Amino acid sequence: MRKTRSIAAAAAVMMTALCVPLGASAASGAHFTLADVESVDSSTIDLGGEKWLKVRELADDKDYVITVKNSKGEQLAVTVEDDEKKGTVWHYFRQTMVSSSSPRFTTLASGKYYLVCSGDKLRTAYTRSVSGDLVWEHSGSALRYTEGNDYYYLKYDEDSDEPLSVTTELSEAAEVSIYTNGEQLERCIVEQPHAESYVIEGSGYSAPLFTVGLADVTADSVSWYVDGERQDCAELSFAAETLRGRSAGIHRVSCLVEAHDSEGVRYRERSEDAVFVVAKGVVPDSVLTFSDVHEEYGLIGDAIGRVIEFTDGYIPSLIVCTGDLVNGPKADTDTMLERYYPRIIAELGGLDAVFASGNHDDGMAAAVMSAEAGLGAGEPSAAGGVIFRGSSEAASRNGKNSRSAKGVAVYGLNQEAVMLLRDGATAYTYEDALGDLEAFLRETAEDYSGELVIISAHTGLHTLGIQPDSVNRNGVGLTDWVGENQYNIDRSYDLAALINRYAEQYDMDIMYLFGHDHSRGETELLMKRGSELISTQSYSERTTGSQKLGFTYAHAGYLSTAIGSADTNFSFIYRDGNGFAYDLVRASDGSVRHTDVEARFVSAETTSAAASTTETSTATASAASAGKTENPKTGDSMHAALLLLPIGGLLLSRKKKVFTEGEPPRAVSQDTENGTQV
Repeated sequence: MRKTRSIAAAAAVMMTALCVPLGASAASGAHFTLADVESVDSSTIDLGGEKWLKVRELADDKDYVITVKNSKGEQLAVTVEDDEKKGTVWHYFRQTMVSSSSPRFTTLASGKYYLVCSGDKLRTAYTRSVSGDLVWEHSGSALRYTEGNDYYYLKYDEDSDEPLSVTTELSEAAEVSIYTNGEQLERCIVEQPHAESYVIEGSGYSAPLFTVGLADVTADSVSWYVDGERQDCAELSFAAETLRGRSAGIHRVSCLVEAHDSEGVRYRERSEDAVFVVAKGVVPDSVLTFSDVHEEYGLIGDAIGRVIEFTDGYIPSLIVCTGDLVNGPKADTDTMLERYYPRIIAELGGLDAVFASGNHDDGMAAAVMSAEAGLGAGEPSAAGGVIFRGSSEAASRNGKNSRSAKGVAVYGLNQEAVMLLRDGATAYTYEDALGDLEAFLRETAEDYSGELVIISAHTGLHTLGIQPDSVNRNGVGLTDWVGENQYNIDRSYDLAALINRYAEQYDMDIMYLFGHDHSRGETELLMKRGSELISTQSYSERTTGSQKLGFTYAHAGYLSTAIGSADTNFSFIYRDGNGFAYDLVRASDGSVRHTDVEARFVSAETTSAAASTTETSTATASAASAGKTENPKTGDSMHAALLLLPIGGLLLSRKKKVFTEGEPPRAVSQDTENGTQV
C-alpha cells in the first residue's frame, strides 16, 4: 500500500531540516536508563505482551526497541524517563525532500524526547544548530552516531550510576540489538519482480512469470498477490495464470516474503508492485513524461493506466523520466542502480523508458539506465546526452513499444551538466552544456525529416519571479529571484537562443521539458512558439534577456504528491495531424489540460494523410490484421494490431474533463470499433 506524507510529517521535515534547538524545557528532569525485557528466543523479545522481532538496520518512519546486553547476557532496553513516565519505544525518522547538498539528518525520538549525542554525553534534546550530518545508524552490533565527519558509539557501563554514555572507540561500544514490529521488518528482497514486456489483448499470451530474488536468507513464507487478491503460490517464482485473457489495462502483482538468517535476524518485506500491461496497441510517436516522482513509484503505473484508459487500450511509444526519482540528499551511482532502479523497472510494466537526472539523482546512474535500455543512447556520461533516437538501428532492434517512436529523438540534459565547480563552490550555469547540446542539434539537423526533438532537462530556462507565466497554483506571481541559482541558471538565455537558432534555421520541432521548480510552489506552465521567454543571463548580476520562442517550452509534469505544487501530473505528448498535442494529465483523477501545438515541419505525406483520415485508418487496420509478430516475452504468435494513428487528434474514448489552454473545460468522446480508432 502506498502512502502520502501527512501534513504533520511535512511539518516535522521543516523542523528537522533546520536542526532547530528544541529548548532546555523539553529535557527538564529527563534521563536515560534501562528497562527489563523478556527474551522469547534469539530473535524475539516481549515488551508488555507485544512481540518485537530482531532486525539489522534502522528504516524510516518505524518504531524500535533498542537493547544492550549485560554481563549475564540479558537484554535491557534503552529508556528515557522523567517524573511522569518511561519511554522505551523509539521512532526513527530520516529527513527527506531536501536539496541535494543538504546534510543527512535522522532522529530517534520517544515521545517528546530525543536520543542525542553532544560531545561525549547523551542528551534528551537538541541544544544547538549543526550544519553537518547528524545520523543514527545500527552498524554491525553497535549503535553509531555521525556528527559531521566524527563517529560516536553508544557505550554501556553496568557498574556506573549513569550506565549509558558515548565513546569514540568502537572497541568500547555496547553490543546493541534493535527490534521492530509491523508488516515490514528487515528488507530481504534484492531482485524485485517485474514484467519483461507488455502483451496484446486477445493474442493468447502465456501466463506471465514473476520472480523475486532474496538475499542470503532462509525463506519462511512467500505469498503472491494479483490486484490485491492472494494467489495459490508459495514459491519464489509465480506463473500468473489469473492474468491470462485480461482486457486492456494495468494489473499489479506483488509478493510478501518472511525469512530469517543464521544470526536470528527476522525479515518481512512486501515487494514493489510489478505492473503487468495488457494493451490493444501503441500510439505512434507518443511520449509519456514526468519529473519529480520522489519515490512514489506507484504513480508511474497509475500514469500508464490513465493513458490506456484515455486511448481505449493503447500505450505510449516511450516513457521519459526527467529527474528526482529519489528523495533526500543525492543518491550515489551504486545506490541508484541497486536500490531504486529495480523498483522503477517494476512499475514500468515492461514499457521502454529512458532517464535524465535531477538534483537528487546521480547523473551517471541515469545515463547507465538509459544505455541499458538499448534504444539509441550514446556512451554513458554524467552530464547526459542523446538517450533515445527512434530512427536508430538500436531502437529498431531492441525496442518494444518504442519501435513505434521512429519520429522521436530525446536528449537528456542531466543536472550535472549545469553544475560547474568554481573557486571551491558550485556554480549553476549552462556554460558547459552549450557545446554538447549544439553537437546533438547539429547532428539531428543534418538528416532532419520532421522528428519531434525533446530536450529532457530537470532545470528550466525561465527566470522565476520575472517570467509573467511563472505563478503559483492560485495565479499569484512568485517573488523576484526566488531561491538559489539552481533555479535561475546562468546563461539560460544563451541556451534558449541556441535552441531557437536550430528550430528556426531547420524548421525543427523541438520541445524543452523540465521539472524541479515545484519545490518553489510554481504551477505547471506551457509556452508555445511565439511566446516571450525571459531567461537569466547572469544570476550574480541579476540580469535577464527576453526572446520570442521558436520551440515549445513546458513542465514535464510533477508526478509526486508530497512537495510544493506537485499534484500527480504527467505529460502525454503525441503527433496530431499536422501538429502535436500536449496533454497535462492528473493521474489521481484523470483531469486533462489539452493544448494543441502547431508543427514547424509539415511534410507532404502528413498533409496528404490528414486529408484522407478514413482511408489511412482502414489501410492501417488491414495491414495490422494481415501481419504477425512475436508477442514480447511469451513466444506466442499474435496478430500485430499494434498501431493507433491519431490523425486529426487523439480523442479520449471516455468522457473526460479537458482543460484546454484559453478555453473553458469541455468534455470530448470517441467511438471505437474493434480496438481501432475511427
